[in-house]
Amino acid sequence: MVATLDDTEMDASSNCEPWTVRQLASHAMNNQLVWAGLVTGQQIVSFEDTMSGVPIEGALAPVADDVAARAMAMWKTDGVLDSIHITPFGELPGSAVVYFAIIDAAAHAWDLSASVGRPIEFDSEAMPSISAVADATCTDGAREHGLIKAPTETPADATDTERLMAAAGRTIRR
Repeated sequence: MVATLDDTEMDASSNCEPWTVRQLASHAMNNQLVWAGLVTGQQIVSFEDTMSGVPIEGALAPVADDVAARAMAMWKTDGVLDSIHITPFGELPGSAVVYFAIIDAAAHAWDLSASVGRPIEFDSEAMPSISAVADATCTDGAREHGLIKAPTETPADATDTERLMAAAGRTIRR
């Protein structure tokens, strides 16, 4: 989603107030590096800059490509998914930690698309898998740690994607 953003959209308000689209996109990319760094012992970006939405300057599409490649390489590190890692929730296997990176990517892609008026819908065949990840991560424990917002109300005519995003704390605007 970051690669599809136009320079004219970067200063617009996002649906994650008070951030701009650029700040939200920067946060989304940096979150991927934070989660992958957590399981590989690498700190590529600071947690503070990530969580405060410090904007990455310049064209974001090449940054998005680099972030995707780096994060995937870290997640593919031998033993990462099988090993136990220290997380904000205590010790968890990498196979559970990766769920937070997945729901974060899905939710922020939706946030960005909704912010620029091009809301995405997740593929219906992928919805059971994405829903399983949301069920595993959108918990009271994650909310207590500030990682997931409380669920929001959904309109009666909400799509499956919108219902899932509302469960992840997103406000559905029409």
